[in-house]
Amino acid sequence: MFLSSERGKRVLNFLYSWGASIVILGALFKLLHIPYANQILFVAMITESIVFFISAFEHPNKEYHWEDVFPVLKSKNPMDRPDFTGTPISTMINSTDNVEDDEIAGGINIGSAASKANAQRGGSLNIAGNLDVTEEDTKNLSESIKKLSGAAEQISKMAELTEATQKYLEQLSGMSENMERFSQVTNSLTNVSDTLLNSYKSITDNSDGINQNSRGYVHQMEQLNRNVSGLNTIYEIQLKSISSQIESIEHINSGLNRIREMYDGSVVDSSVFRNETEKMTRQLAELNQVYSRLLQAMTVNMGYQQPQQPSYQQQYQQPYGYQQQQQAPYTNNPMK
Repeated sequence: MFLSSERGKRVLNFLYSWGASIVILGALFKLLHIPYANQILFVAMITESIVFFISAFEHPNKEYHWEDVFPVLKSKNPMDRPDFTGTPISTMINSTDNVEDDEIAGGINIGSAASKANAQRGGSLNIAGNLDVTEEDTKNLSESIKKLSGAAEQISKMAELTEATQKYLEQLSGMSENMERFSQVTNSLTNVSDTLLNSYKSITDNSDGINQNSRGYVHQMEQLNRNVSGLNTIYEIQLKSISSQIESIEHINSGLNRIREMYDGSVVDSSVFRNETEKMTRQLAELNQVYSRLLQAMTVNMGYQQPQQPSYQQQYQQPYGYQQQQQAPYTNNPMK
């Protein structure tokens, strides 16, 4: 089966680790109220459920009863277990507990048999005085002892397996701690979900009040829209009146401009009229002087005996109400 192979176990390890990391991220997003927390938590829970579903097909580890091979392992106390790293395998085989266990079980003493075999290796076994053993039995016993020594060497390698087993147990204990933490996180997530559910329930209970407030808000907005439309109408009327006033002001300005042009043109004519009037006044004064001398001459030529009268030398006086003004320099500005 693929899951029981080395590659399958590695794949399952990746699935467990990645699934747990996704679940922890989903719980973190939910606790911190990060956006899209519900979606991420949903994906995390689906991933975790898939991982647990696949783990159901994992092949369980086969358990070996090593206490049958090593009687010293029957004790549950780790302190009673021998140190496989610093103790020779021959010492453990010839230990008191192992020998007593072999004798109780009705077997042979492996240590004594091995020592005798090693002492007599290279020649025939001369134990005819004690047992009636043939040469074929001796060969079989020698081969059995060789196989037993190979098995003892393989048993010495079980120390490494024991260390690996201890590491595996430590990893299992760490995994159990992680599962406890995960259960705590799950409980806290459940509490948060309950709080969120209560909040949703309170929001649902207060939905009627929210609807009433929403209706009032909509009514106020409608009134505001009507007021704004009325203000827009007033602004349009004011703009029309202002535009008509601007047209009137432009018409008045054009009239004032025409008056100014007419006034500027009449300034020259007024200056000419004033000069001509002054010239006519001087001519009238000269004419009066001529008339005065003519009357004087006529009076003298008449021959009447009249008292001597002084000659008329009176200067001509201008008519009442007429005063000759001094001519001012001409300027184009009528205001000066």
